[in-house]
Amino acid sequence: MAYGRDVYDLRERLDGLRDGRNDPHATAAQVGASIFFGGLLRIRSFNALEPRLAEKPFVRLVGAAPGAKALCSADTLSRSLRTMVLDRVRALSIGIVAQAERNKIFREGWHGALRYVALDGWEPIRSRGRHCGGCLLRQVQVKQRDGTVAPVDEYYHRFVVAMLIDERFDLALDIEPLLPADLRPGGAGRSGEDEGELTTARRLLRRVKQTFGWLDVVVCDGLYPNGPFLTDVRALRMGAVIVLRKETDEPLKDALAIWRDQPPTHVITDPQRHERIELWDCPEIETLQTYDGPIRVVRAHVTRTDDAKAMPHTWCVAVTGKATRLPPAQVLAVARARWHIENTGFHQWTTRWRFAHVFVHDAHGMLCLYWLFFAAFNLLTLFLYRQLRCYGRDRGKDVTRTISRLVDEMLDDVARLEQSPWDTS
Repeated sequence: MAYGRDVYDLRERLDGLRDGRNDPHATAAQVGASIFFGGLLRIRSFNALEPRLAEKPFVRLVGAAPGAKALCSADTLSRSLRTMVLDRVRALSIGIVAQAERNKIFREGWHGALRYVALDGWEPIRSRGRHCGGCLLRQVQVKQRDGTVAPVDEYYHRFVVAMLIDERFDLALDIEPLLPADLRPGGAGRSGEDEGELTTARRLLRRVKQTFGWLDVVVCDGLYPNGPFLTDVRALRMGAVIVLRKETDEPLKDALAIWRDQPPTHVITDPQRHERIELWDCPEIETLQTYDGPIRVVRAHVTRTDDAKAMPHTWCVAVTGKATRLPPAQVLAVARARWHIENTGFHQWTTRWRFAHVFVHDAHGMLCLYWLFFAAFNLLTLFLYRQLRCYGRDRGKDVTRTISRLVDEMLDDVARLEQSPWDTS
């Protein structure tokens, strides 16, 4: 808490939270702080958090006035989230990352001294019962008790997430929901279709670049190599590293024809990863009709050297803009690093941070909750990898388990708080 207070002005940022309740007993700052610490300590639900809201150590942790008793109930947490000002909650998490950048934490960049942001779709919540106005709808085939298969309506929330990926640590930058048909901007919902991931990702990328102008390269999976997205990337003066999957689509189709009988341009042996990597590089392809510009294509054939039975794996990557200056081996490394958003982000958030639990049945409240959890995730990540350097990705065989153990120790330490950690006197 001293780290968050002194380095990232956490108290002032929490005090900036606002909601639409009239004359509340617990202020929006106290509610936000309660949810922030509930996420940081990985408390599984609001019902599990509610008893702690009446305990003096947790009241001190939140920063309530001396002598204050119970803060509020679980229902109050939900009501506050439904009316909380989203821009104020976003400012909390964005402010932590922006301060880290001012502190020159990302100064050296990564490969090619560039800063990378990964975009990907994420679906944390689905239900065949309860739903809200922001839910997307689809039909799934479900086996009935009598053995027949029938279509059933399934409601779900899907988001596109932007995450800073780095060699040592990853930070959550932004999140944008896919909108249902009746909420799509510009009347596009009249077609009766919910918003797609690519449309949401283009909107998110523009906002992310506007917020964090120091980002250089966007890293994406096989959904994104198309003209409109690459045009947006170029307009934002960024580069792109995008995985290619369909051999029948341009520009990969043309690159494969060029490489047909050619030997690899580079062969690399990595003793640490026990891999032998063959690389092909095609610097400029202009056959994508929806994109006016050259696209570099890199192919890598990766073979394990410590397991004769392991099947080789092939990567094909499209590269544009600033990323084209990277050597083929670094292009492959960046493309493989896209999995950070899957592992460090989605997997940990679902299994460790309780993101898949429905804390509030409201699309706006859910988004505010995720922003508070993002702030907690980013602060913990920065503390671990900047202050406790032994938690780096290159230390230990199970870093996730080690971090979880530290969170357990912090949860135990809350009971021993005899004064507010915000008090510096």
